[in-house]
Amino acid sequence: MSDSSKAITLLSIGAHPADVFDQSGGTMAHHVARGDRVAAAVLTHGARVHDAVISSQMFERETVPEADELAALMQERTDNKAQEVRRACEALGFNELYFLGLDDAALLLTEEAVRQLARLIRDVRPNIVLTHYPGEGNGVTNQHAIGGQIALYAMQLASNVDPGDTNPPHKVAQVFFFGTGAASVRSDLWSAAGGFTNDVFIDTTDVIDKKLASLDALESQGYGGAYARKRIETADGAFGSGARTPYAEGFIKMNAEVHYHLPVTERALAMSTMSDHEMIERQSTRHNAG
Repeated sequence: MSDSSKAITLLSIGAHPADVFDQSGGTMAHHVARGDRVAAAVLTHGARVHDAVISSQMFERETVPEADELAALMQERTDNKAQEVRRACEALGFNELYFLGLDDAALLLTEEAVRQLARLIRDVRPNIVLTHYPGEGNGVTNQHAIGGQIALYAMQLASNVDPGDTNPPHKVAQVFFFGTGAASVRSDLWSAAGGFTNDVFIDTTDVIDKKLASLDALESQGYGGAYARKRIETADGAFGSGARTPYAEGFIKMNAEVHYHLPVTERALAMSTMSDHEMIERQSTRHNAG
């Protein structure tokens, strides 16, 4: 948004507990600092596939626990993950967080998932939604893609009335899909197809420490420590290279925008006055991994 005089509501929707922080943590931190309302929604509990205790340790056992014991362990790990996600939110400066509790081993595009998220959208009433690109990976079994598809259907449903929901319909002004392709190698048939381009970059250099702190909080998903720093350099650093800044987050804008005059950012005007050497020096900042 070009006009920051009016606060907006931003909702970041992730398939798994770490996604909104990994893909949009810096962007959320910027909007918090601007005075906008920032909220996050996590579609799955993350306790089956995205948990070090259950997804890793169970591979080393000859048998898994009986149903009741496993259910209790999954609930314990779900609660632990929720605490981590809350700490990650606090690191970015906000605390409005919603868990839908869907199964991370079988995230499917179902009417119930869509309806549940649509009700949340009518309640939160976001102006901007950040979520997964619905064609990520193969666009069929990729859970990020399915999360993006659930979000798209939910936004469509949220723009209409729904029996049992007393909140009025709500339309989202703009959707930004999490950038796809940064620091990735097209190593299979699906990713080789391409078909997308990151057309919006958010410079996160000055909030990269906050983003790193949020990733460090997600220990049960393996993000804390060395991996968080690897992600910062390979993903945010790659997006930054495309944006000609040390670190950035990339997005794919869903809707074309209408302007009265041709838009040009202050950043673009400033960069047009820099020499090639100045540009290289500006991009060369690296986060201290110590």
